[in-house]
Amino acid sequence: MRLWQIQFWLGLMWLAGCTPPEPAETVATTAPAVGFRVGVASAEMSPEPGAFIAGDARNRRFSGVHDPLFVKAVVVQKNADMIAIVTVDNIGLTRPDIEAMRQRAVAYTTTVNGLLPERIIISSTHTHSGPDVVGLWGRDEHSSGRDPVYMDRLTTAVATQVAAAAASMRPATMRVATGVHDLAWVQNVTEPALLDRQMGVVQFLDESSMTIATLTNFACHPTVMDSVSDQVSSDYVAGFYRVMADHLPGEHLFLQGAIGGWVQPDKTDRDFVLADRYGASVAHAALTLLLDADQNDQPDLAFARREFQIPLQNPGFQALLEAGVLKRPLDNGMLTTETAWFTIGDAVFVTHPGETSPQYSLDTRALLDRHHSFVLGLTGDALGYILKPEYFAAGAAYPSADYLTATSVGPDAGPLLMENIGMLARSVREAHP
Repeated sequence: MRLWQIQFWLGLMWLAGCTPPEPAETVATTAPAVGFRVGVASAEMSPEPGAFIAGDARNRRFSGVHDPLFVKAVVVQKNADMIAIVTVDNIGLTRPDIEAMRQRAVAYTTTVNGLLPERIIISSTHTHSGPDVVGLWGRDEHSSGRDPVYMDRLTTAVATQVAAAAASMRPATMRVATGVHDLAWVQNVTEPALLDRQMGVVQFLDESSMTIATLTNFACHPTVMDSVSDQVSSDYVAGFYRVMADHLPGEHLFLQGAIGGWVQPDKTDRDFVLADRYGASVAHAALTLLLDADQNDQPDLAFARREFQIPLQNPGFQALLEAGVLKRPLDNGMLTTETAWFTIGDAVFVTHPGETSPQYSLDTRALLDRHHSFVLGLTGDALGYILKPEYFAAGAAYPSADYLTATSVGPDAGPLLMENIGMLARSVREAHP
């Protein structure tokens, strides 16, 4: 029995109050063949007291740190191909900042060749207890809440962790598991019947079967403490980090899913204890999935990406751009964004550049048509809510529709995203029939 599996069983059996089974009853002991080279790195990136808080009302500032925010990076290599996945604990990074981070990361990554900037996948966890990295939550509607000093530090932190992860790569194998979680505290408050409850977990192991890193894909706003705390926190993601670290070595990345329109945690009796309990339940669900994970037997990497344009149809966003509160180039009234499709072994990933409706996550999985599918929201961009067009109809009956549409670029975003994912799907199938 491998060390990580012993750690799994001891931790989970301790929680259940029972005795772990004998090793021969659980897993085979034959070590799998090495398929990838994998490296990992992380750094704390909490803002200073006094920084503006992202989410909810404007002009709120941090008084201290409850739990640290992190930048975490995993770099995966197969032959000459390489992909980096980066998670950042904040509300959402827009494409101009992500492009700057990619360029700096490539400049810093001098120990290996072949890492292309577009293959650096940067995803935000979307905590509402992190700094204003967009500009919307400053002193008033005429001023930005972004701190340029912090943004430069954050850009350097992303680049440094990608470079450190690339420098630390070593032979690795991969296991992957997906399943449906039953966490009742995850709710869609506008369309209760519409949720994507699929959870996916990837585990990378070194040659001694020690965990290098895990990737967990799960969809729900980390907003237990939104508007009720002035402390820096990754919200329930902190509880996820804690329990994963208690059970497995290595780094553990949280990859947000489709949370738009409006996937929220049950916020009864809100406090940090509740947030920690929610995060712990996500970790336990991920660890349980890993107990029955598939050993990857196709150690391959593949990558495809499409840049496309979406019309900016939100007059409020247009006014903020004109006032300089938001800073982002427009091309004849169009925003340039992207979606990526990549595979790591048996797992296939697609990125969504904002907070997408769960319907678009379900539709994406149908296009992927793979058992182990991962839909990454707030990845490669943060365009706000990407909603079904009917949310924008006059008199739409969805709860909070007015708020959700006011924080969306417009009704064309969702259909255009799915059109471009469909094009990616066709091109990938033509290249790999």
